[in-house]
Amino acid sequence: MRAAVLVSSFPELSEKFIVNQIAGLLDLGVDVDILASMPAQNAVGHELVLRYGLAGRTVYAGMPRSLRKRLAHLPALMAANLRDSPLAALRSLSPRYSTASLSLKNPYFLRALRGRRYDVLHCHFGPNGLVGAFLKECGFAKRLVVSFHGSDINSYPDRYGRRVYREMYRAADAVTAGSRFIAAKIAANGCAPEKIRILPVGVRMDEHPPLAFANRSARTILSVGRLVEVKGFRYGVEAFAAVRKEFPEAEYLIVGQGSGSAELLSLARELGVAEGLKLLGPQSGERVAELYGRASVFVLPSIRARDGAEEGQGLVLQEAQASGLPVVSTLVGGIPEGVREGETGFLVPQKDPDALADRIRRLLGDADLRERMGRSARAFAEGNYDMRVLSARLLGIYEAALAISS
Repeated sequence: MRAAVLVSSFPELSEKFIVNQIAGLLDLGVDVDILASMPAQNAVGHELVLRYGLAGRTVYAGMPRSLRKRLAHLPALMAANLRDSPLAALRSLSPRYSTASLSLKNPYFLRALRGRRYDVLHCHFGPNGLVGAFLKECGFAKRLVVSFHGSDINSYPDRYGRRVYREMYRAADAVTAGSRFIAAKIAANGCAPEKIRILPVGVRMDEHPPLAFANRSARTILSVGRLVEVKGFRYGVEAFAAVRKEFPEAEYLIVGQGSGSAELLSLARELGVAEGLKLLGPQSGERVAELYGRASVFVLPSIRARDGAEEGQGLVLQEAQASGLPVVSTLVGGIPEGVREGETGFLVPQKDPDALADRIRRLLGDADLRERMGRSARAFAEGNYDMRVLSARLLGIYEAALAISS
């Protein structure tokens, strides 16, 4: 089987789940190419990209990040496309493809993919699914699969119109969602329910060994995620300030990058806990795995953001649980589907630092509870989020889609 995975930029540090999934498909014998609008700008990379030779499998569309530059290059690009594929060139700007046409993605991918053909085109994130609908109609792929992950369904239709994905829903042969929460949103937005498959993004279990709690730091709290509003880290810092009153030696490590770092540092200084808060910035997957092994409690204080964004799944919760860590998170989005309340962790209302602090204190003060929950967390992740199992399920979705066309 020849498959192509279409993404915006590759390899993004925050999208290791895509790298994991591609590696899983390669392990199953699928011949996979990666189609990306542009290279990622990460200073830190993924070890799997090197191990699986993914750079050699990646085709970049050569699309500038600036829309102004895309427009400047458009006349020459369209002239070349018109020479090779007149009908497809004209179709690439059709309003049927909504934001994929407005952003000029279609003409760039049309040029970059000339001569290529795939059995399955798998697009990550709804907006890229619109590009996929165009490419499928042009004959680049027999079947189209689109995966939604969160903001692409929680807030994107509000921004660009409720019918923004209409053409993609028509063209797609299967649409995957990482949780029932996201699946319901996709159906409510107009996708035929029979096309929707629930397929979480998974964890490579071998990368997250469950280290014994005797070898961990008993007072280390860990969070991993982009420093943006939806992650709710300001409430994590407020909870940490309350925790420090009982556990003054506690430290709070946050891995990730984003626009919110200055605000978090300012808040920590205001609350008198700046010396215990460590913003570690972006880190490699290997370093994050080491931190999972060092911490005693994992916290994801996510919220429903002002633009409607909320967690579709919260993969870092599954990574933490795979590492044998008890987790504390919130009752938003798809998070409750990925944590067993009272067994693998605790869930509290969003924007409630007192409730977060209470559960963190309970775990920091009870080594037996941490260890018991940690063992349950590992077993839960093994049973529900093992990448090997989920990759086989994805391959089954591809095969079922191809069988329909035969």
